[in-house]
Amino acid sequence: MRLEVLDKKHGVIRVRVDSDDDLWLLSLLLAPGDVIKALTTRDISLGNEKRRIPMVLTLRVERLEFQPFTNKLRVHGIVVEGPDRYGVIGSHHTISVGVGSEVTIFKNEWDERILEELIDITKPVNILLVAVDFDEYSIALLQMQGLKFIDDKNISLPVSDEGFEEEKKNLVEELAKKIVDIARRYNVDAVVIGSPGNLKNEIKDAIEGIDKSLKVYVDTVANGGYAGIRELLSRGVVGSVIRDSAISKATEVLDEFDKLLVKDTNMVAYGIDSVEMATRMGAVKKLLIVDEMLSSFDETRKRVESMLKEVINKSGSVVIVPSGTPVGERVKMLGGVIAVLRYPLDLSQLGGM
Repeated sequence: MRLEVLDKKHGVIRVRVDSDDDLWLLSLLLAPGDVIKALTTRDISLGNEKRRIPMVLTLRVERLEFQPFTNKLRVHGIVVEGPDRYGVIGSHHTISVGVGSEVTIFKNEWDERILEELIDITKPVNILLVAVDFDEYSIALLQMQGLKFIDDKNISLPVSDEGFEEEKKNLVEELAKKIVDIARRYNVDAVVIGSPGNLKNEIKDAIEGIDKSLKVYVDTVANGGYAGIRELLSRGVVGSVIRDSAISKATEVLDEFDKLLVKDTNMVAYGIDSVEMATRMGAVKKLLIVDEMLSSFDETRKRVESMLKEVINKSGSVVIVPSGTPVGERVKMLGGVIAVLRYPLDLSQLGGM
C-alpha cells in the first residue's frame, strides 16, 4: 500500500492499493462517517437511454463489504460531492475498490499515531505453502487475509520399483514448475515445502534450477495434501519465515494467554466487557483483536478502537489478526478480543468475566 498523509491536522490520506492484503488493511482503516473520494462508474439517464459512465464521486461511508480473496472492497454511502449536471448528490452509491485503485480518505476521527500503529501491526505476509507425499499434494497461499488453497492433486505412482524413479522424477519436475509459476503469479515472499523423507529437498533443488531468486524453505510433515498444509502452519520453519507478521505475533500472545489462563486467571482477560474494563484500569500489556471487531460498523467498533488507543497510549502492544486464520478462529471463540495483563485483576469481583 502506498499511503500519503495530505493533511496531518485534519486527517486527509491518499491511498494506492497495490495488493489484495491492502484491501484488507483499507477495510480496517475506514470507519462510519469517514469520507472517501475515488473514480467510480454510475448509471446515468441520457435522454431515452441509460449509460454507465466514469466519474469522480465523494461518499460519506455508511458500511463496507469485504470478503477475503474476492479482490474487491465495496464501500457504500451517500454521495456528498459529484458532478452537478448528473444530480447525484444526496443519493446512495457504492464505490468498488480493487488492486490499482487510488482513493482519498477524509477521516471523521483522526489519530495519526493510531494509523501508524495499525499499518505497522498489519504488515502483509505472502507465503506459498506446499505439502506433498507420494499420494497427494496441496498448494496454499498464506496471506494476512488467511489461507487460500490454490491447487491440489491425487498422485498415483507405481507400487513396484519398475518405473517408480522415473515417475517420481516427473512428479518433482512438474510440481517444481507449477510452484514457480504460482509463486510468480502471486508475487510471494517465500515458499515452504513440507513432505516426509527427502522429497521436499528434491523439489527444492528443482525449483532452484528454474529460479534461483525464489526463497525456498523445507520442513518435515507426516502427510501431503490438506492435512500436511495444516501441519506446516504449526511447524517451526513457517514460524521463522513469518516471525515478524501479525499471525506469528498473535500466536505468541495466544500461547502466553493460554499458559496464564491455567496458571493465574487474574493475569488475563477475554471478551469485550472484561478487556474493556482492564484497559480502563491501565492493566493491559498485550491486546489481541480479531479483525472482524474493527470491520463491524456498530458500537463494537467504537469500543474496540477506544481500547486500542488506550493500550497504545499506555505503551502496550496491539496485534490484529485475521479471522480466517487458526489463531483468529480461536480468539473469536474467546469473544474476539483477549488481553495479557501487567498485574493481576480479579475481574469477576469488578463486574467482568
